[in-house]
Amino acid sequence: MDRQRGHLEKNPQDAVDNLIWIKVVGIGNAGVGKTCLIKHFCESKFSGGYQPTVGVDYGFKIQNVKGHELRVHLWDLSGSPEYIDVRNELYGQTDAIFLVFDVTNQASFESLDTWMKEVNKYSSGIHEIILVANKVDTKSGKRLISTQDAKKWASSHRINLYEASAASGDGVHKLFDEMLHNVLNKRKQAGLLPKAS
Repeated sequence: MDRQRGHLEKNPQDAVDNLIWIKVVGIGNAGVGKTCLIKHFCESKFSGGYQPTVGVDYGFKIQNVKGHELRVHLWDLSGSPEYIDVRNELYGQTDAIFLVFDVTNQASFESLDTWMKEVNKYSSGIHEIILVANKVDTKSGKRLISTQDAKKWASSHRINLYEASAASGDGVHKLFDEMLHNVLNKRKQAGLLPKAS
């Protein structure tokens, strides 16, 4: 490299200060597809074999939204009750939460109120919360939770519903894109954004 010492085009500190870090947390019962949704968003691929998340898993993606490069950290929290202490430590400074249920699993839908209570108890600050009905690619005979029932629950909690399939990818990018747009808008309204590049 021919560049001379001290002759960087940009001040490194300015570059770091202009990075926008977004923390997203995925919650819901074990087996609803949180890990697969994150994997599809970050890597555009699906892994069919079920491996339960032990404590927490993590994904990362740089996503351009409205001219801003977001550094998106995706925290995949285990849905198993024994990891509640781990989850509770990770809710802090969260920008967005996606709450997932499996449309073929009645218990995962019935647990949504419990998850919302956990969020309200352990998270703080203003964040975006969405509901994700996952596995909508399943044959109609196996679907137990209707779109209408899911919409009714989401509406009662004043959050948006997204239907998705981590297996096919349908709806995955839409839910993450819109969630990140909303986070960015909230940051903008609060005057917390650097100028778009």
